[in-house]
Amino acid sequence: MSTFFQNFPQIEYSFGNNLPAVLFQNLTTYVDLIDRIRDNVSFYRKYYILEGDRPDQVSHKLYGTTDYHWTFFLLNDHLRLQGWPLTETELKHLAEDAFPNTVLTTGDELTGIFKVGQTVRCSTSGTTGTIAHRNLDLGQIHIEGSKTFNNSEVITSQVGEEVQSVQLTRAIDEVNAIRYYIDGDGNPSDIDPLTDSDGSISAGSLTPITNIEFYRASNDELKAISIIRPDVIRDVVRDFEEALS
Repeated sequence: MSTFFQNFPQIEYSFGNNLPAVLFQNLTTYVDLIDRIRDNVSFYRKYYILEGDRPDQVSHKLYGTTDYHWTFFLLNDHLRLQGWPLTETELKHLAEDAFPNTVLTTGDELTGIFKVGQTVRCSTSGTTGTIAHRNLDLGQIHIEGSKTFNNSEVITSQVGEEVQSVQLTRAIDEVNAIRYYIDGDGNPSDIDPLTDSDGSISAGSLTPITNIEFYRASNDELKAISIIRPDVIRDVVRDFEEALS
């Protein structure tokens, strides 16, 4: 990014109490040139970022130099807000870090039972775990960490002298658990967890979207960007640098 920031005007700035001021780029400087270009379709065209492409690589591919990688972020608000799209490997690591737990799904009523902090036990394997949180809209019980539970098992939780129990319809790692359902138009839609909690709803009615699928779709949306046309990039950058100075 040094090619970009070196054109910013300098101001005196102190980086700590009782420290002498030094000259530093004024990072609050704003130039609306890129905003005006964005409104003029003759200056840009669409581009789709390929798997593994870095900003400097795309700049070199389009313009024959790595110097213009910063224009992608100025021209595309979603890149500035969310960052450059991840590779599939990076995406999987991110999702696995964000969703490290195990999700148990049931078609039984959960109101008032199996609350956060309770310990559950599998009736057949004896696997135990602690409830991290619940999603009653999907009939889900999220268990801390990676645990091995089996589909169609009964799990129990003892609270005082009371033994609570529910029948599982599904057990899966959290990263691949259902996040929500969509209808035929791609809009989020509610389900009845007492009848539709096993994730088997067909594409003809509602389709389940998992956590990793949600992350992947969001990442794919970042790949569609606008770029300044190669035949005008040098003129645009020159005007931008002149406006900064």
